Amino acid sequence: MSKATRDPDYLRFIELFNEGRYEESHEALLPAWQRDIRYGFYKALIQLAGALQHWTDGNAFWAADLFASSHNLLADYAPAHEGLDVDRLLQEIRECHAAADEARRTGSKDLKLRPPRLVLKDGE
Repeated sequence: MSKATRDPDYLRFIELFNEGRYEESHEALLPAWQRDIRYGFYKALIQLAGALQHWTDGNAFWAADLFASSHNLLADYAPAHEGLDVDRLLQEIRECHAAADEARRTGSKDLKLRPPRLVLKDGE
């Protein structure tokens, strides 16, 4: 599937997500997910954006929870889906979850988190 045939809400989500505009990316993908709320792939991406927004807001508890939930949903779409390398994304989410979980356990605000970057590959 090429970028030209992908859902425009999905493409807008990726653009906003990669800019670090997590709340906006979440809102951008909601219409696509609401067309079929059983589609766990979009739900997982929405939760991933929510996790990063919570992390940005300093709420490690909810960030860790949403990283775990997003990971669990995305695992069903590995190794790749809708042009995303889901295996790579799952690894990045595990790293984010570990950082958020550590922050939650220790109460630290100094832990570093490298957010995932979503890159589409045409032709998948």
